[in-house]
Amino acid sequence: MMPVFLDKDSKPAAPREDGWYILDGTDIRDEGPFTTEVQASLWIDDQEPDPIAGETLPSE
Repeated sequence: MMPVFLDKDSKPAAPREDGWYILDGTDIRDEGPFTTEVQASLWIDDQEPDPIAGETLPSE
């Protein structure tokens, strides 16, 4: 997933108003528009699994 800015003239065009949307492969996710790229990136970070979740830390 990656944030992408879409407006009425972009290809693909913004599904609603101009702003940052989430591109998942070739599909635009229903989330958005976000006001900034940072907001869109933070949303993506919240959706992706934590790479170390479930791992146990070594004992000292």
